[in-house]
Amino acid sequence: THLFDTRERITGFDLIACNNHLKYGLACYIKQGIEDCTELKHTSIAGVFTTAIRVGELTITNVYKPPLVQWPDPPLPPSQHPSIHLGDFNSHHTMWGYEDNNYNGVAIAQWTSLEDKFLLFDAKDRGTFHSSRWQREYNPDLCFLSKDSKGNPIIASRTILDDFPNSQHRPSIINVGIEIPVITSTLEPRWNFKKADWETFQKSVDTNIRWIPPTTDAFNRFIGIIKTATKCSIPRGFRKTYIPCWTEESEALYQEYSLNKNPATATATLESLNSARRERRKSLVEETNFTHSSRKAWALLRQLGGANHTYKHRTTIRADTVASHLIQTSKAPVMRQLSTNLMAAPRSSIMSDPFTLNELNAALSATKSGKAVGPDGVYPEFLKALGPKAKRWLTSFFSEVLATGKIPSIWRE
Repeated sequence: THLFDTRERITGFDLIACNNHLKYGLACYIKQGIEDCTELKHTSIAGVFTTAIRVGELTITNVYKPPLVQWPDPPLPPSQHPSIHLGDFNSHHTMWGYEDNNYNGVAIAQWTSLEDKFLLFDAKDRGTFHSSRWQREYNPDLCFLSKDSKGNPIIASRTILDDFPNSQHRPSIINVGIEIPVITSTLEPRWNFKKADWETFQKSVDTNIRWIPPTTDAFNRFIGIIKTATKCSIPRGFRKTYIPCWTEESEALYQEYSLNKNPATATATLESLNSARRERRKSLVEETNFTHSSRKAWALLRQLGGANHTYKHRTTIRADTVASHLIQTSKAPVMRQLSTNLMAAPRSSIMSDPFTLNELNAALSATKSGKAVGPDGVYPEFLKALGPKAKRWLTSFFSEVLATGKIPSIWRE
């Protein structure tokens, strides 16, 4: 960025360091309100621009190398831990996603090895540069972290944002340090089936179901009984904010750290949180079963990063093709065939026999838990937890529907 007096203002930020140039150059802004920040130096050696600032104990070196400039020897000045080098390096190397290496990429790779730097890069992230001409993505924007005496790099994470207006570069967000993740949930009450008292639920439904006839007109009363029983036996609510795997030990250590600000206490707090996470991950992996619930298994794999897919652009599908596919795969032909079979079958046929308890249990066993609720508000978990009297009521109710051909009005929604 080449700066002039009319260009160097960004709302909410102060310009702390810059290296002016008519064509290239760079600038470093800091958010207003951060006082512990000083400019160290800025250099322009062999056409490579750098500025260095210190925020607290962290040294941040901003780097820009123009595309047609080669790195000097050494490419960048040394720095002490903790420090970060980041910016537009314009260097090709397979370490950060290029298909081949060039002179500049090899020079930075050697500098990384000699200075013992850690490259903050994930091959699964999108490219930091999107070429409008070639319609490809590249990674000229890099971030290198220093390591401590034990060889551990600075704890940091990188996020590549969406395209930026009037630029082919995408903004990169670098989060430095350890953050305790606080989850903000949707403001929608949910049933906590893990803490449900299913025995109380069964007794409540079985006690009240005897007063309801198994007819279509009484179906709404059956739904009311189930909802009344759930309110008495299953917790329902939501947490506005929560921290996954946050235990009582973690809370106690955090409160202690809030009072004494001791780094050792902060380390103990994070270790307590990490320990709980490890135990949770171990139990999730051990309990994963594709046979019982493939949905939960795939959700776990996605959380572990093992089921990420890169979706490519697909050709546009015509509306006629969609309509034709829906007609071929819909249940309408099946239902018409079923209706024809019912009408043609004699009254003594097995098709007209009342439903049995074994058929109901088989249907409930085949029903997956965790599915979306219908307009009646009854979850599959409610039906699968019914007691013997309620199940007998259901078999009589379904047999009545089969005999009369009438269904509850809510089933039509």
